[in-house]
Amino acid sequence: MSHITRTGNLAATPELRQGERGAYTYARVIVTDRLRQEDGSYADGPAIAYEVAVSGDQATNLVAAAQESGNIRVMFSGRYRVTEYKGQQGTRIKHEVNADEVAVSLRGQTVTAARNGRSSD
Repeated sequence: MSHITRTGNLAATPELRQGERGAYTYARVIVTDRLRQEDGSYADGPAIAYEVAVSGDQATNLVAAAQESGNIRVMFSGRYRVTEYKGQQGTRIKHEVNADEVAVSLRGQTVTAARNGRSSD
């Protein structure tokens, strides 16, 4: 498994869940890279969906921010795995990240932050 850091937009508001180890969520984050063309110009590449597993206070705070603000831009970093599935409809690739860190991006949006008084995960 490798490590990755990316920034993209939430596809939808993730759902907060509770497990034996506390709060967690799975956030779908869409990333579109700008690719340089042969003539030197740039164009949007294909959209890639990352399934980002987030736990603890980060999960709680991510869900709260998304519920309040909608489709927010986030940065995530963590252990990365790609799985390829082959079926009748062709090959499908799944990008999964077990997040160590999740943050709201300041690019193109305004963010208000407040300390919650508890230690971080």
